[in-house]
Amino acid sequence: MARAIALAGLLVFIGPAGFANLFENGDFEQPLEVAWKDSVNSLAGTFRFERSDTFGGGTGYAAKVYKQLARFASLSQAVPVPGPDLTLTFDARLLIGGGSSTCWPVAAFFVRYLDASGQELGATCYWHHDQYADWQESDTFNLIEVTSFDWDHYELNIAAELRESLPGVNPAAVSFIAADLFAYDNGT
Repeated sequence: MARAIALAGLLVFIGPAGFANLFENGDFEQPLEVAWKDSVNSLAGTFRFERSDTFGGGTGYAAKVYKQLARFASLSQAVPVPGPDLTLTFDARLLIGGGSSTCWPVAAFFVRYLDASGQELGATCYWHHDQYADWQESDTFNLIEVTSFDWDHYELNIAAELRESLPGVNPAAVSFIAADLFAYDNGT
């Protein structure tokens, strides 16, 4: 049985002017309904959204998105940004189980770059995936493979990411950045 579990801890932006955490409830200290939007497309299987201080990510709270079988469950938040000269830091644990050529899971943490109207310009995706996963990189979509089953700390320099990995995204057009904890399975 294929399943994907994505967990994330504290989300923080750091900028040259000393910006603090731009995410509301970015430490998940409050219920997930505070500032986070859940989305589900479920053709089969179960899904869950959880918040706990017992997921093993160190101190503090974390969010968990679970999806078993067809399609996805997502927990996201978009925030206005003063420009791309920011660093996003977060802790995450991306787990998958099962999988086959017709039913493959992906646990992911997306950083989505949005324009002033909220349209997606591109994305960076940290992903832990089954061998059959067929997602492909492009000039607006960067895949960063995660192979660890442990909690890890990540830092993403947004300006450098756009410049070096996403040449199809105009940095000056980025008005919002969305964090998206994403659990996916393509089959039943």
